[in-house]
Amino acid sequence: MKKVIIFGGTTEGRKLAETLEEAEIFCVYCVATEYGKEPVKESSYIKIHSGRLDAEGMVNLFEQEKPDVIVDATHPFAEIVKKEIENSLFKYQNVPFFRLARDEEQIDYSNCTFFDSVEECAKALKSTTGNIFLTTGSKELPVFCEDEGLRDRIIARIIPNDESLDICKQQGLKGNQIVAMQGPFSKGMNVACLKEFNASICVLKESGKSSGEANRIEAANACGIKSYVIRRPKETANARSFSQVVEEIYKLFGITKSPEPAFEKISADTITADKKIIVSLAGFGMGFGTVTAEVQQAVAEADFLFGAPRMLLGLESNAKKYPYYLAKDILPCMEEIAENIQYGKKKAVVLFSGDTGFYSGATKLAEALKQTGYAEVKILPGISSINAVAAKANLTWQNAKIMSSHGIPQERWRPELIDAVRHNKETFVITSGSKDVRDIGDILVALEKEQNIKFRVFIGTNLYSDEKIGWYSAEKCSTYNQDGLSIIIIENANWQPKVIAPKLSDDDFIRDKVPMSKEEIRQLSICKLQLHKDAVVYDIGSGSGSVAVEIARMDAGIKVYAIELKEVACQLIRKNVSKYMLENVSVISGTAPDALENLPAPTHVFIGGSGGRLEDIFMTLKKKNSHMRIVINSVTIETIAEINSVIKKFEIENADVIQVTVSKAKKAGDYSIMQGQNPVYIVAFNL
Repeated sequence: MKKVIIFGGTTEGRKLAETLEEAEIFCVYCVATEYGKEPVKESSYIKIHSGRLDAEGMVNLFEQEKPDVIVDATHPFAEIVKKEIENSLFKYQNVPFFRLARDEEQIDYSNCTFFDSVEECAKALKSTTGNIFLTTGSKELPVFCEDEGLRDRIIARIIPNDESLDICKQQGLKGNQIVAMQGPFSKGMNVACLKEFNASICVLKESGKSSGEANRIEAANACGIKSYVIRRPKETANARSFSQVVEEIYKLFGITKSPEPAFEKISADTITADKKIIVSLAGFGMGFGTVTAEVQQAVAEADFLFGAPRMLLGLESNAKKYPYYLAKDILPCMEEIAENIQYGKKKAVVLFSGDTGFYSGATKLAEALKQTGYAEVKILPGISSINAVAAKANLTWQNAKIMSSHGIPQERWRPELIDAVRHNKETFVITSGSKDVRDIGDILVALEKEQNIKFRVFIGTNLYSDEKIGWYSAEKCSTYNQDGLSIIIIENANWQPKVIAPKLSDDDFIRDKVPMSKEEIRQLSICKLQLHKDAVVYDIGSGSGSVAVEIARMDAGIKVYAIELKEVACQLIRKNVSKYMLENVSVISGTAPDALENLPAPTHVFIGGSGGRLEDIFMTLKKKNSHMRIVINSVTIETIAEINSVIKKFEIENADVIQVTVSKAKKAGDYSIMQGQNPVYIVAFNL
């Protein structure tokens, strides 16, 4: 009986064993672990050998099985195993040997960065920011986890076996950093993973066609993030393709007519999901009484319905119902449905409460579906809860500020709300329920006390379904306990338009004896920062906090970290922050750069004092983010010399250096005389 030994554990190895089985050629299929043998079924022509083998063990296996052919179909990166196979062949009699090379694929590598080793890739990742979706397996984890800062940003996708999980635990990865899943993964599944974990970089090996390399890179491209790719080791000169190996084995065994290779059979994947399923994302309004005729028709015609359980329970429909409303649950489910559709097209409807165009999961799901390949995606709007609550209160909403606390972290919506209710006559807020309403009431009560403002609040709870509506004071709002989804309108009759530039005078701050950037210098420096919405700003050497406060007041979406060594100054910063009820400023007590280590990467940095450690500060900033805007103030020649030295060392070519001298009028009896202040250097550049 002709016999082939295959060192497998790969898709190619499995397909080769199945192809030889169809030709009635006996093979011994070798895998390192119990997990590796799961995709392969033993039969009268396939025998599975499980367990790691060194060269000596391989020779013993050869002597026992007496193979006519030996094939290395191990993973391209399994270099240790390949070396053991080579050593075993030297110690055994001359038997035909083939190295099966993984097929290449046409991939768009334009957004990829390549590395020659795992170590080189890990080093490069240290200078990046954001979450890292690591798909290189568990064996390389020690290299990526060596640096603590890098380890904390990793989400590792591994095969679900004990060995891989043990390695993750040994390297200090937490449960929410581990994705234990069996591949292969479609582009859509990869897109869902990258979005679920908010990944900034996808790391993979250049492992070829059957590894799903293309699906990962295409998913990263679709999400607009970078792919870091570790190049595969060079194949040996005699490596052959799958068809060449099959052809050589058939020739050796005298088989003239090749059966169809298992890997070439047409699968259901050739019929793409978007050709099989028409998807409608439907707004459910405020409940059954507000569903539009268009949505009712879509539900009546649906073959599959997705949505929160509370929406599905009351629907009379013959469709199969799935209690999912998140993309990470819906996408895999739809892929599975598509695989089982033999002919024709089916219709799926995903139900969403509220407005499909405002803080709705419909937007993200529509994007994910289209990126996954679902071409036929329609959004069917429902009646907006904003429109409904405005009608209940007899108000219009065209000039109102509209925002949401539903599903939004408090650290994001609270500063936005404080800013909105100060500078808008009406602010509409979609909430998650009575707790949000009470939290908002507490904010309004504090604003009334500190800022001399008077609010009244309209609350609409469970609209069109056992609804409760009415006007309340801020104090009554803070004790609201009606259960259910609530929309509120906050009315400020004495609202003031917002000045969108630095405006505070020196007298507007609590100062004591702590140094402070003077008003004109502060305003010019902030303009030089070129801030944008959602900026993350370090104010290093914050002093009284005047720069931090001015920046935080400009936009509630800006997050400011005021770093200051002296405790008396930190207390003063907190007083100024409290005076203006700013929730987007964090006071960090400590010395830069040490105090910067655990902070999120900045987009902008203002340095008012460096304590003589400017070079160390720059080194830390560059590690956190290689692209940021920096402004430095200096009043001494020594400091400007230090700045000049750092500019040269870091090869900064775009530095804008100015010297500013300000004179201010001062009363002298019936006259005003100009009194000069110390000249200040302002240095601005992009790092």
